[in-house]
Amino acid sequence: MLMKLTRFIHDLAGLIYPVKCLICDGCEASSRTQLLCENCLREISSRPLPETIGGQNRTANYSGLDSAFAGWHYDAAMQSIIHATKYRRRPSLGQTLGDLLAQRLSVPLRDELAQAVVVPVPLHRRRQRKRGFNQSLVLARALAKVWHLEVMPNALRRTRFTQPQAKLGAAERWENVEGAFAPARVLHLETPTIFLVDDVLTTGATMNACAVALKSAGASKVIGVALARAG
Repeated sequence: MLMKLTRFIHDLAGLIYPVKCLICDGCEASSRTQLLCENCLREISSRPLPETIGGQNRTANYSGLDSAFAGWHYDAAMQSIIHATKYRRRPSLGQTLGDLLAQRLSVPLRDELAQAVVVPVPLHRRRQRKRGFNQSLVLARALAKVWHLEVMPNALRRTRFTQPQAKLGAAERWENVEGAFAPARVLHLETPTIFLVDDVLTTGATMNACAVALKSAGASKVIGVALARAG
């Protein structure tokens, strides 16, 4: 109810005071994204993909995560977009970016798409109550729709409340999320690959902790999929 009311207020305000694009600040945001103009949306759609984590880039730290892909570099524009999606309650923007992300990664992930499921990185219930939605679940549902895959929104749960990773150093991030995730009590994994979805990939600590939990439940391969890669 709160999300619907917030969206209604934003839409009403937009009719009176048109929202300017987050990136260029010169064009009116499109009704499709609510925060980006169509020109900037096309521009970010054409940007090169970040380097994949995997193969020679996969360090010993990644005990659970087999590889990870991201759609964009976490530059100033993507930071503004992701913060707006999470903190200004604009999941519709996350859905649009999830659609674009699926299209951008369809080629590098084509060999894995035949037998896979999509799992979002979960929020702790306290943080989800405060935010109103899980941005990773919004992305996961968009990816699953484009790729014609099943999404498993409750495959993982957070076992404890953790500090925001963005406020911690690299070493502290790994300690912060170690053992912080567990698989659902009944988790039937009938596919060899899980696409694990989050908004930002930095050190990979959160995704790896999730992947360790999923593999303890029988997953054979866990591939991270993020909207943007930092660092």
